[in-house]
Amino acid sequence: MVARGIGILVFGAALLACLFTGASAGDWQHETARQLEQQLQPPLVGDTPNGPDRHFDCYRAVVRFYAYRDYKPAWVDQFGLLPEGAMALAAVKQAGNQGLRYADYRNPWLDDLLDGVTTRPVIIGPAFKGKQVQLDLVVTEMVLRYARHRTMGRIDPAMITQGVATEKAPARDLAVALAESLENGRLDDFFAQLGPQHAAYRALQKSLPRHQRIKAAGGWSVIDDGPPLEHGDCGVRVAQLRSRLGVSGNVQRAAALKAACFDDRLATAVAGFQRRHGLTADGVVGERTLAALNVPVEQRIRQIQVNLERWRWMPEDLGSRYVLVNIPGFQMQVVEAGQVVKTMRTIVGQKRRPTPVLSSKITYLEINPYWYVPSKIAREDLLPKIQENPSYLVRQNFRVFDSWDKDARELNPFTINWASLSQDHFPFRLRQEPAAHNALGRVKFMFPNEMSVYIHDTPSKSLFKRSSRPFSSGCVRVEAPLELVALLLRHQDWDQARLSEAVDSNQRQVVILDDPMPVHLVYLTAWVAAGGETHFREDIYGHDQTLLSALNESTATPLARGNVIPYPVYWGRL
Repeated sequence: MVARGIGILVFGAALLACLFTGASAGDWQHETARQLEQQLQPPLVGDTPNGPDRHFDCYRAVVRFYAYRDYKPAWVDQFGLLPEGAMALAAVKQAGNQGLRYADYRNPWLDDLLDGVTTRPVIIGPAFKGKQVQLDLVVTEMVLRYARHRTMGRIDPAMITQGVATEKAPARDLAVALAESLENGRLDDFFAQLGPQHAAYRALQKSLPRHQRIKAAGGWSVIDDGPPLEHGDCGVRVAQLRSRLGVSGNVQRAAALKAACFDDRLATAVAGFQRRHGLTADGVVGERTLAALNVPVEQRIRQIQVNLERWRWMPEDLGSRYVLVNIPGFQMQVVEAGQVVKTMRTIVGQKRRPTPVLSSKITYLEINPYWYVPSKIAREDLLPKIQENPSYLVRQNFRVFDSWDKDARELNPFTINWASLSQDHFPFRLRQEPAAHNALGRVKFMFPNEMSVYIHDTPSKSLFKRSSRPFSSGCVRVEAPLELVALLLRHQDWDQARLSEAVDSNQRQVVILDDPMPVHLVYLTAWVAAGGETHFREDIYGHDQTLLSALNESTATPLARGNVIPYPVYWGRL
């Protein structure tokens, strides 16, 4: 009877609560919407939303989100945090799996606000309602900033010195997309669709947890300094090598613990490691291979993180067909329908004349091109050779013009007082005529860009044999240019015979592409190959460190919202 009586009381209390809730839910939502709209008026302090402060990007997005919802709360009701709110916070908490930092999104007052709305007071007063409003704002701000960073990157590439010439526009309004996902009950889809959808990005992102697990297990061992290790060697350093390659998965753990000497299996594992790190795959652990082996796993994790950020900068649509040049990878790929149909080696800019990052379209190519020598190269590289012997110009098939004007006069190089010229005074234009030894080789591929770089052939073919190839003055030299020409012109009236005839003529010829080919010059020092193995490359321009320093700076800035509610939303750059 007692149990039955308690059950009746509980049922009656629940019924009364439901009746009370039904009567008050609309009033609560109306009052909360009014407070939210009031809170989202232009900030009471700081710059105005129309001012230069980029932190207001987040403010505007939050306003758009609530305006779409008529300012109704999204994540809380009168009883506390909704399941959608818990799902959203859990998703943001997984930022580390995307190479981002949860600390950049977590509002410092989040726990206090969660405790405040969980512990429901007997009498509902303004303070409790204020915390509900503020918690809803905080969750929205966290989700939208996280979504923006996954979609566009944490760092604006224009803010750091990287030679970046890409400008990415968001494919959708994230504030509206978030509001629509809540309206349709598809919040999980909203988070699943964040970030680049490129297979290369997803593969690199999946490699991050594996390296994080290696770190959590203690990392990999360091191999002591010493002479090169090669087939037949035995001793402690060989055991260290086996252990190191076993941890990173280059040799099976069981095999790593058995043989005490450098055998065929270990040599094969070393060669595979070398290929994945852009080293000469000779199976010998020399100085450069040892240095790569001893890079700590923490550094490799950071390398993956900065390259995930670079992918977030890239266009959403690379093109159904495109050319991808990875600058530190010294490699070009031609991709069609998601498949790599051609790979070739490249030579890229020296550190003092780096190849820029950019996206454009190859619109035309020149067979047997002229080389109009850039002024800087003429002054710094060619002038000393000309001053030593003016016949250098004749031997190398250069012509000299009195200016860069279209109607410039050609000059006799032997009538010029070259000794009177200097790097600060060089008024002439040099043009090298088409020939086999022309610096641009037999063909160049042109795409509009502010840096005046292009892809071209080269007579210096032997340089492609080297594993590291930063030798150019900024343009990209390609190993097999005529194969690239054939791919670009295969749907035009250009067969192999016509192409060979055009090259052999030594006459300059411009060919316009009927279908311009997208081209992306990227800077990736970590990626996952088709076989699922993570590759790493040397940071030839120091861009990794520059970007890492920017990523290590917090992007969240608290903005006071007045004294109405003592929990300022953490407005940060979106």
